[in-house]
Parts: sequence; C-alpha cells; structure tokens
Amino acid sequence: MKIVSLIPSATEIIFALDLCDNLVGISHECDYPKEILKLPKLTTSRIKTKQSSLKIDYDIKKILEKSLSVYEVKSDLLRKLDPDVIITQSQCSVCAVSLKDVKECLRKFINTKPLLIDLKPNTFNEVLKDINRVGQKLNKRSESQILVKNIKNEISKIKAKTSHSNIKNVLCIEWIEPIMTAGNWVPQLVEFAGGKSVFAKSGKNSNFIKPEHINFKEVDIVIFMPCGFDIKRSKDEISKANVDYLSNLKDKKTFIVDGNKYFNRPGPDLLESTRILAEIIHPDIFPAKQNIKRWISL
Repeated sequence: MKIVSLIPSATEIIFALDLCDNLVGISHECDYPKEILKLPKLTTSRIKTKQSSLKIDYDIKKILEKSLSVYEVKSDLLRKLDPDVIITQSQCSVCAVSLKDVKECLRKFINTKPLLIDLKPNTFNEVLKDINRVGQKLNKRSESQILVKNIKNEISKIKAKTSHSNIKNVLCIEWIEPIMTAGNWVPQLVEFAGGKSVFAKSGKNSNFIKPEHINFKEVDIVIFMPCGFDIKRSKDEISKANVDYLSNLKDKKTFIVDGNKYFNRPGPDLLESTRILAEIIHPDIFPAKQNIKRWISL
C-alpha cells in the first residue's frame, strides 16, 4: 500500500501507526519524523513564508480574493508515484492543501483513482476520531485505538492534577499581525491544562479580533502560538511587529510555544501540547521543561 500524506498531522499519525515505510510522498510542510524528509514533496506554497506575519496575511487574502488556492499540488509527480491512498484535509484552506485542490489534480489521472481520506477536525474529540478513522482505513484499527486510548488516559491524568487548582484566564494568539485568537481544539487543551481560553471558543474557527476588543485586565497568561512558526521565528516576529497591543502585555505572564510543531497540528502531539500548557499555567504542579523546542518565557 502506497500512501501520500499532504498534511503534517497526517504524516505524524502515519508514523504513530508504524506505517512510515508505506509513505511515498509528503507535503512541503511535513517535517517529522526525520526519516520522511528524503521523500518527494508534492506541494508548494504560492506565499513567501519568510516575510512578516502582516505581509503573509496580506498576500493570502489577495490570493483568496482571486478564488485561487494558496498551495499547488505537483500533479505530474503525484501521477508518477501512483499512490493507493492520499490523506488531505478540508479544515482550513490557508493551512494546507485542501481536498478541493487534490480532487482537481486527480481529474488528470487516467489510472485507478486512489482512496482519499479527508481530515477536518474542529475539536479535540474530532482529532481522536480522525486518528481512529485513519487507522481503520489503513488496516491499523487496533493500533489507532490503543493510541487514542493512551492519549485519553494521559489527558485524564493532567485534568486530575489540575481539578482543584485556580483556573487561569489564558489568551492564545495564533497570528501576530493582525491578531488572531486560537480556536478549534486549542480552548479544550487549555481547559485540560487547568485554564480557561478567553476570546476564543472550542470548536469554532480561529478568528481575527481587534485589539481594542480585548480586555487585557481579564487575562492572566498570554501564549503566542503562531501558525507555521517555531519559537525563534515567533520571537523575532514579536520583536519587529508594529502593533499597539504588545504594550498591554508588559505586566502579563507571556510565553511563546512552538505552534508549528504542536498546537497547529491536529494529531498525536496535541497530548504534548497539553503538557506544555499545563507547565505554563500550573508550574507549581507540573515541572517546567522550558527549552527552545517547547516553550519559553517572553
């Protein structure tokens, strides 16, 4: 069985299910585990990702205004690889290649059409369901069920430790300029870790918000987790961003996490994302493992 994964979270699910040997192609954003980096990359971005968050946002909106896709699938390479299974997503057209993009590409196929697995989670529970669905489709049902059970058990342990702690109000920022609060599964992770996500709702898309609509007096902790940025990139961006709301953070406990590796990817590492949140929100309960790959204080 030959598998193509067009999103990092799916690649990590495949790795967790011990199917990496079946991978024949990945997206340009897939970067874990290291063993897959040598595989053909089937996607490219129309956006220059090395520019500022403000410029990236501007370019994305211009592309979407023209009803174009942010990403491009290398159809000739995909045809050459001739996969049996393609895993993609329809949760966010900005974050990765969409199901629509893949279907357009597959119209050019003249051989047998591959199985398409479309992932579109908006909540933590839907992420777990997707893991089980991938396991079922790829004949790894037992392995996926064990994986999901282990994730649930570890989350339950975290929740038990924070059940009698003071709940902290946490502002999770998914984009720096313009400011976007982290929705979807992130508010649930914050809750698991003994906090309350403010200005975002579980199961609802991340949304842009005007800084003047944020009552920073209600915020105890601020966590930057920009989509697609690691900690170093986020820190550099924050230091250069020309936004007024940053001045409101001077007296707040402010942190940066690796959004790209953890929080932005709806896969097995949402467990580690929850552990990171627990360390930040309740350092008196969870020993801190602060480092440049997980989280730092700003």
